[in-house]
Amino acid sequence: MNPTPYSAKTWWWLYAAAALSLYTTIKLPYIGEEAVYTITSLEMRLNHDYFVTTLYGTNYGRPPLLNWLIIPLAEVFGWDRMLLASRLVAATATIMTGLVLAWLTLNLTRNRALALFSAVVFLSGDVLFYRGWLAYADPLLTLFVFGAIACLWVAVIRQQGSLLWLAVLLVTGGFLAKVQTAYLFYGVALIVLVAQRDARRFLLSANSIAAHAAAVAALLAWNAYFAHGTQSASTVVDILLKIRSADLGDYLHQLWSFPPETVLRLAPASLIAIYYFWRIRRGSQAEKIAGFPWRTLLAILLLNYLPYWLGPKTHIRYIMPLYPLAALAIAAAIWELGERPRIVAKRWFIAAVVLRVAIGLWIFPWYQQHYRGDYAGTAAQIEAATRGYPLYATDVSATGLSVTAHLDTLRYPQPYLRWPPAQWTDGFVLSYAPNAELGEISASYPLGGNTLYLLCRGAACNPVRRAP
Repeated sequence: MNPTPYSAKTWWWLYAAAALSLYTTIKLPYIGEEAVYTITSLEMRLNHDYFVTTLYGTNYGRPPLLNWLIIPLAEVFGWDRMLLASRLVAATATIMTGLVLAWLTLNLTRNRALALFSAVVFLSGDVLFYRGWLAYADPLLTLFVFGAIACLWVAVIRQQGSLLWLAVLLVTGGFLAKVQTAYLFYGVALIVLVAQRDARRFLLSANSIAAHAAAVAALLAWNAYFAHGTQSASTVVDILLKIRSADLGDYLHQLWSFPPETVLRLAPASLIAIYYFWRIRRGSQAEKIAGFPWRTLLAILLLNYLPYWLGPKTHIRYIMPLYPLAALAIAAAIWELGERPRIVAKRWFIAAVVLRVAIGLWIFPWYQQHYRGDYAGTAAQIEAATRGYPLYATDVSATGLSVTAHLDTLRYPQPYLRWPPAQWTDGFVLSYAPNAELGEISASYPLGGNTLYLLCRGAACNPVRRAP
């Protein structure tokens, strides 16, 4: 019997193919600010301080869970492959998130085909092509935050107290992956579920109160005894700076642009759902999923989405923990619209996976080589030109971080590049722009659309030692 658009087997093989395609890009050079977590991991390893993250030797203000996962992999693969280690963590977290979504959907609907279909919807679009494998903290945050919400929801369905404790553990992991907003995502889901009469007694039980009190205690203990308040303070500062620097134009731009961007990030599934919804208008061809919790799902999703929609200067990656919930809503909508939308969706998903493999194996490498520049080669030139003198770094742009990461690995296990001290005489510093207060221009390195400057002071400025 051939698999059909209703078959769980169809969606399982498609999900497996999409998952494998994520690994085709893990050996690419640095993209964006991926070097942040590789640099902080190396510094953590050399500092032997596994609780406070530093960047260029100064406090970075982010929790260290991603670093804890990168470090053992880098020890196995070698520190020259710490970017590979970081991307392995990101891609694997994304794949696991899709499986958690399938588990949640199965518990909500008892429909294996729909469960796997929702996982395929999640592992498409933005997650498949970019954010699901990029070595940022967002994929790990998504796994833990959504995993916590899923466990909470299933705990209510099953009336199973142990899942509440697992949810609390996961949301704490979400905070340790990136930021305290993990608790806000989870808290909204908790409030929505508590508002339901059938769930209220279970969620207000002594076991539930104890579990959630433990989550709050873990947050307070971490900030007080391990991070010494630096991580919570940095989050507040980041939020206040965004609010203070925003003007009316920022708010208006966010208001009109964020929803369309969200829809496009979830394409092609989102566009298929919209097209067939307007075409069918939920008429006779619609097949409602019995007992599907539309109100609960949309309430959790929309209440969590609103602050990022209405807030200024937010980024689409900030709502990655909502991607699985959005995928579930889109998958259920397509499923209810009948067989034809599912057939079309399957074709688009197959095309997306084929395109993703082509991008991973050929298009992305070509683009990186021709337009991003050679970060590793530039680092080797700088290392040769500065040998024998101190080298510091002040460039926190994506380009500067990428080159610094390569310099750190070239020097490992020697000391990593630090922010220059208040007083220094002879040496070099990497800078985003010419800066006479830092030093003279010794060399410049065009990389993509940016230029990295090597500045010098004192004896290091001797022309004999100047980099080519």
